[in-house]
Amino acid sequence: MISTYRLPSTINDYSITYPKDNKTTANLSQKINSSLKIDRLFVCVKEGTKAISILKHFGLYCPDTIITSKTEGTRSQIFFLENMYLAIVWLDNETLQSPTAINFSARVNWRDNRTSPFGIGLSRKQDSSPLEINDYPVEDLAIDNYIAYSKQNQKNAIEPLVFLLPDLLKYSNILDPELPQNQKYFQHSLKVKNITDIKISIQTGKRRDSKIIDWIKQEQLLYTTRASEPLMELTFDRGIRGKIFDARPTLPMIFRY
Repeated sequence: MISTYRLPSTINDYSITYPKDNKTTANLSQKINSSLKIDRLFVCVKEGTKAISILKHFGLYCPDTIITSKTEGTRSQIFFLENMYLAIVWLDNETLQSPTAINFSARVNWRDNRTSPFGIGLSRKQDSSPLEINDYPVEDLAIDNYIAYSKQNQKNAIEPLVFLLPDLLKYSNILDPELPQNQKYFQHSLKVKNITDIKISIQTGKRRDSKIIDWIKQEQLLYTTRASEPLMELTFDRGIRGKIFDARPTLPMIFRY
């Protein structure tokens, strides 16, 4: 029997309708033939401090360091798992117009303007040969600050932004979980290690999924469905304990562990 933990009703008093779906997620714990892997995820929120406190209450650890991006006008904090990381992003200066692919101002206000608050960063697997832009079956890739993204996907803000990271910016090159000095970043009181399943609900609309979303679904890196509101469902360590944590409405996220 699966037990569900919800935040107090004063926080969770928000009605969202999701379709019944027997499929679960993209099972990242299984061997996948793709030459890519999900390297990082981000979620845009209005109230960063509140969102961070909810995840800490849940049992996830993150360093106190707040990362400020002057070019994007954002602040963020990162929760490190062994196979990828989750960043919570909020606006630092709403008047700044972002010159890059991610329109954070629009994605933070997803409740009002039918955008997705999610981002998915992909990188090359360690044992894969170097990938070039021409290796991706998408014709409209562009480069912005070393990160490649699809123009079609970037314009279709109702779906998560997908971006491709060069080896230089790969998570494993930034923070190696095998090194003893980095172990402190993975000391979650919840005792979780990896994100093994990901499912994202995209708001219903007339637009079809962009080609890059279709592609990473075919690569079995992501499973998506349509719903009245966006939602990201993450499973830790194959959901071995059979429990659920619902972080809505502050965070449009459900955690299974």
